[in-house]
Amino acid sequence: MLPPPVLIIDECLSTKLAKELRERGRPSESLAALRLRGQSDPEVIAAIAEYPQPCVVVTADVGMPLDWADEIARAGTTIAVIDSRHSDDYLIAEWYRDVAHRWAHVMRNQPPGSVHRYTALGHREWRSRRTPSR
Repeated sequence: MLPPPVLIIDECLSTKLAKELRERGRPSESLAALRLRGQSDPEVIAAIAEYPQPCVVVTADVGMPLDWADEIARAGTTIAVIDSRHSDDYLIAEWYRDVAHRWAHVMRNQPPGSVHRYTALGHREWRSRRTPSR
């Protein structure tokens, strides 16, 4: 039986988030701790595919699944995208933190190779919001 997936916190989110999640019993690491800070998304995707246990990349980069769809599919990387649209009551950093904490248990149970979008109210399979150029 495989160990539970590790949540890999993208560098666009606070490195403190990985520590907070670990303190709550959710295995997690930041890209900085994995020595992947400053790498391009394709390099990160490839490196995560080689990680010794299952992983879910947690990111606030809503364009990553569209920009790097081929690389994500080829590597079979699981991605959890935190939607940037938030209530005016939140500072954006608090929004990302709250959404990650609220859904960490669900992120870890995403089907391998899937991409899901998370908000304060729910989550679902990721779909592009970009409209095609004409």
